[in-house]
Amino acid sequence: MRVNLIQVFYIFIFIMLIGTSAYALTNFSKATIVVLDERNDPIDGAYTGITFETNTGQGTKVSTGDGSTNLEGKFTATGSCNGHISYGAKKEGYYDSYYVYDFKEKNSFGWEPWNPELKVVLRKIENPVPMYARRAKIEIPVAGKEIGFDLVKYDWVIPYGKGTIGDFTVYLDMDDKGGNDYEYKFKIYFPEKYDGFYTYDEEIEKGSSFKLPRIADMDGYYDKEINILMVGLKRGSKLSWKNNRHYIFRVRSEEKHGKFTRGMYGKIFSDIKLLTARKKGGIPSLSFTYYLNPDFTRNLEFDPKRNLFGNLPDSERVTEP
Repeated sequence: MRVNLIQVFYIFIFIMLIGTSAYALTNFSKATIVVLDERNDPIDGAYTGITFETNTGQGTKVSTGDGSTNLEGKFTATGSCNGHISYGAKKEGYYDSYYVYDFKEKNSFGWEPWNPELKVVLRKIENPVPMYARRAKIEIPVAGKEIGFDLVKYDWVIPYGKGTIGDFTVYLDMDDKGGNDYEYKFKIYFPEKYDGFYTYDEEIEKGSSFKLPRIADMDGYYDKEINILMVGLKRGSKLSWKNNRHYIFRVRSEEKHGKFTRGMYGKIFSDIKLLTARKKGGIPSLSFTYYLNPDFTRNLEFDPKRNLFGNLPDSERVTEP
């Protein structure tokens, strides 16, 4: 009887080991990162990593395979995962880039597709310049009136603030009965002849830390008006902004003999949002992140170490180029 119990014990251990190995095998994955520059040329010697995410029953844990790319710009890693990985690369002289990837399915050997080649594009650091850059949260002083906002002084124009040039005007039409019963219609308008903007779509959750075009377009600033809508839950709940929508704008344009000569260029990252006061009679705040280059060139590459606003609180500081 004792021998039988020992045999049963070893059989149990063997089954457990087989089960554990099978689980690890079916969750096994492999991927190759291909690091390229903006011209699609491979970058060797880039530090690259793949993070494999696994389920623990009480959450998730991660493991990382990292190393440097070869002459073809490639790095390969393997690991057990739940089908989700994140990956990225960095190298001196370039902006970091990060991405995520979800495998399609798994079989008895692991996740498919097996060893996909995942592209990482590193944008070169070329000519970062000082700018006025700020994560703005601005209280709208009054509804029902057009009010100018000065992007350099970060203030409303007189008499609502100390600003002197209205780079754009704002107008708020609001119907607020308190709580979630409200509707705000907000308009931003670029009043000057050659001022305006164009929209630019780019995902914010992945890719290079330096997003949007490096150089603003010379022409195409025909759009003058940005409309923002925010409707409370009681009236159907609607928000008009999109996180992956951005704006390239031109302000303070100058002309000579009736022709455009120069202007200041900038960008607004991840749309413009309204933050409701959520109380009867409360006026919402305007929330957006903007960059303004005052040197009258079309360069949109910002140097976070040379913010012309000086030392800002963490909530307003811009750390991305």
